[in-house]
Amino acid sequence: MENLKSKAVLLIFALFVFYAGCQNKDKSEQLTSPQQTTNYEEREMTKKDAPTTLSKQTSEMQQTDKVSGSITEQGTEIKDVTKRMIIKTGTMGIEVDKYDDAALKVNEIVKKYGGYVSNTTSSQNSSGKKQGTLTLKVPADKYESLVAETGTLGKVMTQNINANDVTEQYVDLEARLKTQKELEQRLIKLLAEKTARLTDVVEVEQKLAAVRQVIESIDGKMRYMRNQSEMSTLTLSLYEPAILTTSSGGGFFYELGQSVKKGLRGFTDILAGMITVFIALLPVIILIVIIYWIIRRIIKKRKQQKSE
Repeated sequence: MENLKSKAVLLIFALFVFYAGCQNKDKSEQLTSPQQTTNYEEREMTKKDAPTTLSKQTSEMQQTDKVSGSITEQGTEIKDVTKRMIIKTGTMGIEVDKYDDAALKVNEIVKKYGGYVSNTTSSQNSSGKKQGTLTLKVPADKYESLVAETGTLGKVMTQNINANDVTEQYVDLEARLKTQKELEQRLIKLLAEKTARLTDVVEVEQKLAAVRQVIESIDGKMRYMRNQSEMSTLTLSLYEPAILTTSSGGGFFYELGQSVKKGLRGFTDILAGMITVFIALLPVIILIVIIYWIIRRIIKKRKQQKSE
């Protein structure tokens, strides 16, 4: 009897342990199941919202670009600028004895300082004097020497030298270029993602093309600034001195020559007119001469007959 009681107690205890184990298992399944469901839903939501996220990211990148651009436009402090970017330009007018000789000398001076003549124009005025304009390009550090030596070619009549500091503009362009390149890389990264819809991919490609156009434009401006700051420009005008002028504005000898030319032109015009009239009347003159010769011959014969 006691053995039966002890067996019954052991059986009840075993059932209790088994029941407790089942309860713990159900609780653990309930705890893990919502987490798995949540993870699955998050993955599904990520797939559905991928295009929306793509558009949001591109718009956020544009906002970032606008903000960075506005900060630089407001005039941030220029940092890490070890060399100022100065664009030097100038004009000079020099009166020289002979234009051709002075122009050759200018070419020698420019080559001496490692520069070149980018453009040349010349003409002759009403007084027969020659004048012209030369555009000179030389390294910025040789600009002052070029101006000084060029001034020795003759009498300097006009001179204007300008120095424009474009360092701040260059730094601003540099910051904008960096921002645009970062935007370009982020757009390329977005294109590499395979979760976007076709319409969103097309939109990103269009934005990427626009960003690259901006990059090319900024890079071109920066390259132009570098070239202009590295090679300074001098526009040089050379002209021969004017001779003695009269009230009409021309030179004395020039006016005398013009008068002689006009006289000769008038004489030749009269002579040409006379020749033209003579040629026109030549047939009539020939006819008159023939008639005169016939009449004279007839009269001569009659006189001879009477004398006989």
